Amino acid sequence: MASRGVIVLGSRSPRRRELLSALVPTERLRVVPPRSADEPSFEGADTWPKIEQRLRSIAKAKCGDVLEYISRPDSAGREEVAAVIAADTVIVVAAPDGRPIVLGQPPERDDWADVVKRWFREFYIGKRHTAATGLCVEAPGGRRVERIVTTEVTFRADGERWLDWYVGTGEPIGKAGGYALQEAGSVFVERIDGSPSNIVGLPLEAVLEIFAEMNIDV
Repeated sequence: MASRGVIVLGSRSPRRRELLSALVPTERLRVVPPRSADEPSFEGADTWPKIEQRLRSIAKAKCGDVLEYISRPDSAGREEVAAVIAADTVIVVAAPDGRPIVLGQPPERDDWADVVKRWFREFYIGKRHTAATGLCVEAPGGRRVERIVTTEVTFRADGERWLDWYVGTGEPIGKAGGYALQEAGSVFVERIDGSPSNIVGLPLEAVLEIFAEMNIDV
């Protein structure tokens, strides 16, 4: 029998909530952020297997944290939960030697704009990079499904002419990789190979596949 309990999104991201609300009715969607707001580190993750393992570990930890919290006897609501979903998305670019580099959010310093401009010039304009998401969906009974979803993004070669304007909008602040596909950052994009929603933070196609696999009715 298909489960029809609430779907709990373990995230602070309003973008992920907007994306998931396209699949899950509002009355069945709940948001419970992980208890820690610390940004995970990808230090030492300098190969694709290491990056993927780190993404899996982060998404699994978020999912487990939220599921533990909502399962406490004193947790408010005590609604029937069909599943908890958590994700972590990073932008991965290629170093000159071909080594993958994970770009996080721009630094919280006065020179953040210079950092973003350097990223665009060295890694984005006229080149291809990858958005990678670690996805975890776990049901209260202990069943868990994990995925790594990647999307290839190619930026236009003439993007330099818009770079000062784009940084001036302030949009790169707080965005993984320093740009937002769903907003003004889309002007730089020439081609997308894979899931567009994955770049924003939640690969909806993979979410639907996992729901079907876990017999969750949305």
